[in-house]
Amino acid sequence: MRTLYLDCSSGVSGDMLLAALAHAHDELGGPGTGAACLESELERLGLSGFELRWSQKSVGGIATRHVDVVQTLDQPMRHLADLVGILDRSAISGRAAQRATDALTLLGRAEAKVHGTRLDQVHFHEIGAVDTIVDIAGTMVLMDALGVAAVVCSPVDLGSGFVHCAHGRLPVPAPACAELAKGLTTFGSACGMERATPTGLAILRTVAERCGAMPLGSVLAVGYGSGGRSCDEQPTFVRAFVLEDVAVDAVDADQGAPRHE
Repeated sequence: MRTLYLDCSSGVSGDMLLAALAHAHDELGGPGTGAACLESELERLGLSGFELRWSQKSVGGIATRHVDVVQTLDQPMRHLADLVGILDRSAISGRAAQRATDALTLLGRAEAKVHGTRLDQVHFHEIGAVDTIVDIAGTMVLMDALGVAAVVCSPVDLGSGFVHCAHGRLPVPAPACAELAKGLTTFGSACGMERATPTGLAILRTVAERCGAMPLGSVLAVGYGSGGRSCDEQPTFVRAFVLEDVAVDAVDADQGAPRHE
């Protein structure tokens, strides 16, 4: 079986995950590219008015994959029910669609709780709604394309300092991120910036079985995905390791190798 290990030790966001998984898909080889696979699957959403723009971005001297979700048509105001309805009507595979629905619901519940409102009143502004559903649904379909049976993530860097948003200047982690970080293993580096976004945390909460060190396995591929604020001064990216499980009896106990649970 294959395991996906997500190294989020320098942060996590939806676009970082999307780019890292597409890069890992390319590293595995096989027909097509990660970008082509993703765009083909996203057509099944039946959602128009956006396009993906791919690039290579150097971050701290490391070549990473980067993707922007660009709005090409005006978008209506959408609530959680609207986004879930898009998934329900789509032709995306059942597991990916259900995982995407679960992540969106987690995201909506966190926003509702911190703002003291009802879940059905939470709205996603214009391109924010498109960007969110593309990041979340795209990540889920790429996980299926990678053929992974389990997902483990590293401790997550939430960052530090303050972030400016529609509600003013807030300490990091912002309230929605703090709510979505529940159940994950996290820390705050002295970077003076936000390093984990609500979308990235909602995805981890949905798919990661546990947080910790990289599990025992043979590395098949490593994908690097950077975000919009990743740069040499702030070298942030997600690394996606695709591991092939190693049988316990293949490990030499005399070498003190950890047992595979």
